[in-house]
Amino acid sequence: MLKARARRALAVLLCCCGLAVLGLAVVSNWQARDASAKLEPLRGVATSRPEVAVTFDISWGEVMPPKVADILKAQCVPCTIFLSGPYASKHTDFVRRLAEDGHELASHGYLHKDMSAYSREEIRDSIQRTHDIIRDLTGQEPRFIRPPNGDYDDLVLQTAAELNYTVVEWSLDSLDWLNPGVQKIIDRVVTRVKPGDVILLHASDTCKQTDQALPEIIQALRGKGLTLVTLRTLLEGAGRPQ
Repeated sequence: MLKARARRALAVLLCCCGLAVLGLAVVSNWQARDASAKLEPLRGVATSRPEVAVTFDISWGEVMPPKVADILKAQCVPCTIFLSGPYASKHTDFVRRLAEDGHELASHGYLHKDMSAYSREEIRDSIQRTHDIIRDLTGQEPRFIRPPNGDYDDLVLQTAAELNYTVVEWSLDSLDWLNPGVQKIIDRVVTRVKPGDVILLHASDTCKQTDQALPEIIQALRGKGLTLVTLRTLLEGAGRPQ
């Protein structure tokens, strides 16, 4: 009788231990999924301040980049400009000029290829190489990356976060990369914009109408009472300092 009771007690104890372990595993898996779910790219921010961030991608070009830079300087507009590593290393004087003009420099990765096809080490290398180039040229320590083509997956988000980077997409695409017509670019931005937007524009040579649309976009946004700021300033105004 005593042996039977002991066996039953042991069985109950083992069952309880098994349930406890299973419970810990479920909680652990839930926490891991929850942590992964919180990793999202920055697209825009909720803010009570009338601010928007105008951002540019530059991966190649000799003509459009200086045109855009001249307009921004004339209009006193500070932007966040995402530079690819090879472009920055080839156009060192222009990159320094962007920094001197007051722009925030950010990363567009090293090669203009979809980062979701990269391994963890390739992602790290793409971010770090471009970071080092921009830092060595300007003294700025970039903290934002916009993956080429806006392409990312969980591994890109996780690896960027490990390097203290925020992956940035956009909340308003000007579609200037399609060259749809100057007025269409202007109308798309001006009619859709709202405070907290991250506006996507391009200053590579393949975008042939951006410089023509940009002055009117700037004036129209200001006419709506909006202030054009860098990403860092936008986040600070929304209580999300980087």
